[in-house]
Amino acid sequence: METTTEYAVREDDRCTAVELVGSALRADGHRVAHRHDGLLVSGGDRVLTALLGALVHPARQYRRYEVALSSVPGHAVLTLRHADHGAAVAGGPIGARRRRAAWHRTAALVEASLHEGGVLLHRTDRLDTSGIAIRDR
Repeated sequence: METTTEYAVREDDRCTAVELVGSALRADGHRVAHRHDGLLVSGGDRVLTALLGALVHPARQYRRYEVALSSVPGHAVLTLRHADHGAAVAGGPIGARRRRAAWHRTAALVEASLHEGGVLLHRTDRLDTSGIAIRDR
């Protein structure tokens, strides 16, 4: 299951928060593209990961994230989640383990950049259960 992480920031600092996160991710080697509602972040090599799977060096394994910005009364929320990149680039169990490790590192980097910038109110981790079917018996 995938995890989604939400970072609550002050309403007045939402643009600053997006810039802090974008700068931190760029400095870490990610490619960052601005969108109307946040950022699209990617790293690694998609083709190599699809062809070689777990044989790709961990730093070159493909990963892709979205950072979405939304507002609620009193504060804004930056949501970090995995962007769809398909099963072909998962890299099997070894690749999945590396992907989780990269996720935790990225989430910690985002949190640290917001905290150091003085805009972080709190962080919430959620499990993505959208692909789980619920049946009555």
